[in-house]
Amino acid sequence: MKIVIQDASVLIDLMEADLLDAWFDLGFDLRTTSLVWREVNRKNQRLQLKRHVDAGRFSIESIGAETLTEIVQLQINLSSRISLEDASALFIAGKLESILLTGDKRLRQSAEDRGIETHGLLWVFDTLVARGALLPEVAAERLQRLIEGGTTRLPLKECEVRIRRWRR
Repeated sequence: MKIVIQDASVLIDLMEADLLDAWFDLGFDLRTTSLVWREVNRKNQRLQLKRHVDAGRFSIESIGAETLTEIVQLQINLSSRISLEDASALFIAGKLESILLTGDKRLRQSAEDRGIETHGLLWVFDTLVARGALLPEVAAERLQRLIEGGTTRLPLKECEVRIRRWRR
């Protein structure tokens, strides 16, 4: 089973689109880092995720002092500026040879430069629809809701293509 390391933006968008349960039901080995976990700090968001942690469907990679030193060094060496939390997701994804799931363009580019398989929220939508975990019409409605909410940085043209296709 492939490990998927998720950054905060994707986790928050999944909650905003009410897709957390469907995503966690797919059976991926889903993880984040303890630094990213601290970023998801709204009480209701933390509670939603904690339910999946408690059920063993989502885990948090602990970052100790030695690993933190390596993450800080990675962050310093990156050509693009990314947060310490995002650097932790990049570091762990590389260490575990896993997929990195992010909505951050700079983090995605840094991961791809290191040969790390990287995807974003649209890949999650596509995967949910392809596996039958989400009806196309529902996917279109949830994606539209995210766009209208104005809190996501998804590419609008790609979203519109999917919404049209799923509404047919």
